[in-house]
Amino acid sequence: MSGEPGKKIVITFQDLQSKRVDEALARQMSFGMPGPAAKKEKSVWYYQSWFVLMVAGALGAFTAWAIIEPFFDDAVTFVGNVEAVDPEARHPMAPQLAGKIEVSDTSVWFIAGAKVDQGDGVLKALDPRVFKVGQVVEVTGQAATAGNELLIAYQVRIRPGDTGKYPRTDLSHSGIRTLIIGLLVFPIVAGFVGLAVGGADGFVSRAFGRGTLCALVGLGMGVGVGLVASFAGEVLYAVLGSFVHQIDKEPGLKMSTGAFLLQMMNRGLAWALTGIAMGMGQGVALRSKKLFINGLIGGVVGGLLGGLLFDPIDYALGGGEFRGEANASRAVGFTVIGLLTGLMVGIVELIARDAWLKMLAGPLAGKEFVIYKDPTSIGSAPKREVYIFKDPDVEPTHALLRRVGEGYEIEDQKTPSGTCVNGRKVSRQRLKNQDQIRIGSAILLFTIKED
Repeated sequence: MSGEPGKKIVITFQDLQSKRVDEALARQMSFGMPGPAAKKEKSVWYYQSWFVLMVAGALGAFTAWAIIEPFFDDAVTFVGNVEAVDPEARHPMAPQLAGKIEVSDTSVWFIAGAKVDQGDGVLKALDPRVFKVGQVVEVTGQAATAGNELLIAYQVRIRPGDTGKYPRTDLSHSGIRTLIIGLLVFPIVAGFVGLAVGGADGFVSRAFGRGTLCALVGLGMGVGVGLVASFAGEVLYAVLGSFVHQIDKEPGLKMSTGAFLLQMMNRGLAWALTGIAMGMGQGVALRSKKLFINGLIGGVVGGLLGGLLFDPIDYALGGGEFRGEANASRAVGFTVIGLLTGLMVGIVELIARDAWLKMLAGPLAGKEFVIYKDPTSIGSAPKREVYIFKDPDVEPTHALLRRVGEGYEIEDQKTPSGTCVNGRKVSRQRLKNQDQIRIGSAILLFTIKED
């Protein structure tokens, strides 16, 4: 703006766009408005998105494990009579199987590293020659087919005092159950992780309606997309699994390093496919492209990392061997997958955000609200993106935060108590980085990521 005595004052377009105009208007509208600025405070760690989603993902996955674990048949145990012994037998399709016995019409093959208890309660390295026709044995292993023609044993206990005659054991139910549970693991875990991650922010913000909606959508997305991903994951797992067996030069309960690394990659990729379904619930429920993409990326990365760690966890809990009992490793492995999925969704959100509000004073002091919607509403109604509850001076829709060009502006919705920016009452105000917004007794610090 320029002018001299006796001359006309000329206001250019650049003058109108100057921030000094906004500041002058704000000063005129702020007369009589109290409200000192709040001190800047550090974010409360338990309100941080990455922490909330990490805990939610872990709890969701653990809940899924607790539901499906009773239906797992890791190991089959049955008692029968030894009918034939063949210590020199070698399976043509599985070189890791050496020696077999026939027990009540069931072919029992031994994996390298299998153990035997000869009745004294001590487990020793198994030698098929210790078995005699007519003995009663208790066999523990895994059914290799849906029928009862083949069982892979890793532990056998001889029962010296037992002279009973045992009928043929039907193992078909174990094979069928294993197949069904194998197909349901991915969607059930994905569904409960999606439910927990989807609803976490809403419940932490006390917006229970929004949290419930996002949780239910997360559950549906997890189960639906997870079911499709489970088929793709099973196919991928089967294909790569064949390579694992081909390169495994140390067959048995222990696995060669190359086979182990390939197995880790195999399971990681399978869970990465499932991770697609775990983090998208909130974005779909709130119709936010930004949240959808954040959840998609975070879910895939979290699923991949968690899947990569699954077999090392199993190996560590198994004492350096891969045995049939995997209930503990599944509990830990699923929980880690859920934990990492939630953590990665939160980290991606943290990295990708370009503007956010941090509550310095108010009912959720320390919490940060990512601005993902245009406009973002602030008010006392639970459906608002920034929900300020239990404050009589805050209207249901008190103010709107809008994107304007490369920046943001806030607009008061003609409320009785008004909206203040840096202690001055405004009706509409362009925001600068680190501006403090007072609505009722709540103070929000506006932050925009600077290039």
